[in-house]
Amino acid sequence: MLSSVILGSFGLMLSMPALLWFITWPTARERWLPRVVGVDHIQRGQFREAVVPRFGAVGPPMAVRLAALGSWILGMMFVPGLLLGLWGLMVVVGLVSVPGLILAWRLFFLGRPLLLGEPAAAVKARSLAGFARVLNIIVLSICGPGLVLAASRVVRDVAHSRDNLGALSVLLLVTVYAGVSLWHARLLDRAAALIDEQEATTRAVMSGVRLEVPRSEESPEEIIGGMSDERRNQRG
Repeated sequence: MLSSVILGSFGLMLSMPALLWFITWPTARERWLPRVVGVDHIQRGQFREAVVPRFGAVGPPMAVRLAALGSWILGMMFVPGLLLGLWGLMVVVGLVSVPGLILAWRLFFLGRPLLLGEPAAAVKARSLAGFARVLNIIVLSICGPGLVLAASRVVRDVAHSRDNLGALSVLLLVTVYAGVSLWHARLLDRAAALIDEQEATTRAVMSGVRLEVPRSEESPEEIIGGMSDERRNQRG
């Protein structure tokens, strides 16, 4: 019975983020500013060839996509985490179940704002990244000695190796999850920085501030205009 509930929870944990992704992605693709997706070579007769960037509406950067998807996936851990906490199957879950469930709950609702690039999501992402680091460092400090103890018991007590292997597997699973959560915290920080960059660029454009770009990244109109000036100088 319990195994069926847990398997169903993990199935929901994977299917729900996929559904949320397909629902949110069309809007997210329109929210983010166009980015460079390649280059175009512009040449006019005898004049010099110019290389200009080609922009496209490709949606949020990869780091933001991974951070949002990870927020949904880790957020769905609220369901099996709550079940395991209620059944009291793991000591580690019992010790950190409340802050862990809070983190999972908040991460789940951060996924959509992250993918959409909402400015407030950057602040929340940094806050949850710090929270996740502290929590998972505590978890790893508990699991580390527990892994050593469980492994030693497996080696020494062969008669009860099945029970010891179960404890070792649980501790190993929690350790891996903590590592994934720490990696996701880094993604949250990177996603927050990218959202801040987009917000600064949007404000600059709306306020009429001219953004300086390298010569190789001039707009096609500027390059074509330069070609026209060069042509008039040659005629003169």
